[in-house]
Amino acid sequence: MINSKFNFLKKLLFFILLIFFLQLPLYATKDIPPDIKKIITRGKLIVALKNGNYPPFFYEDDKKALIGYDIEMAQDIAKNLGVGIEYNRNAQSFADVIKLVENDSADLGISALSSTLSRGLSVNFSDPYLSPNQSLILNRILEIKLKNNNDIDKSALKIAVLKNSAYEDYIKQNITSFDELLKNTETIQYDDLEKALTDVMNGKILALYVDQIYANYIIKNRKLANIYVRRKDIDGEIDPISIVVNWRNQNLLNWINLYVKRMKYEGRNKYLSQKYLKDLK
Repeated sequence: MINSKFNFLKKLLFFILLIFFLQLPLYATKDIPPDIKKIITRGKLIVALKNGNYPPFFYEDDKKALIGYDIEMAQDIAKNLGVGIEYNRNAQSFADVIKLVENDSADLGISALSSTLSRGLSVNFSDPYLSPNQSLILNRILEIKLKNNNDIDKSALKIAVLKNSAYEDYIKQNITSFDELLKNTETIQYDDLEKALTDVMNGKILALYVDQIYANYIIKNRKLANIYVRRKDIDGEIDPISIVVNWRNQNLLNWINLYVKRMKYEGRNKYLSQKYLKDLK
């Protein structure tokens, strides 16, 4: 009789503890704003990340594991929220990453995203976590011919931009900041940066317009690139790179901005820059 009562009490205590622990996340998140609480209750942060590679921000290593500046930052954000992480990689372009956040298919967009005024009409951007220069990857031979007033096939006088990227806007806004020699060039859109770079290296087109970090990575890591091309920064023009948040999620935006500030104060941005950007200057 005593044993049966003891077993009953043990089972009762077990069920009370079970109910308590099942309810614990609800108590823990009771006073947290709903846009953040949703992520914590779900147990994972969903991050929109463009399909493909864009080193050194995000790319696959030899073992097909995602690495890069943006990947480590996203993982650290999830860690500070106390949740896991899931990447939504359905975006085929940088513009598609914005749409995934806009449509609530992801909590954040972290994908080397430029915070432009046109994009800011539909989503919120955090404070920039990086602000590289806007740069041209120029074919050396064509540039010299231009400077020397040598005849150049007009079909080569083109500057490439990635389709559905911020650089479509930037080239319209900043063409007046280019050297006189470059102001009469045409703009050509590419779906693939690798194809655009190959055409620049082969002298089929004059230049590719990208951010300084990506330009440095390509020139350092692409075989023979530094022989055929060089980087030229556009004076006074930067590319603020930010995290994208749905405009409805104001509390999440505030928390992300706090994270970006803390990242700078605590030296995490310096750590990531040392790891991924140190050799790209």
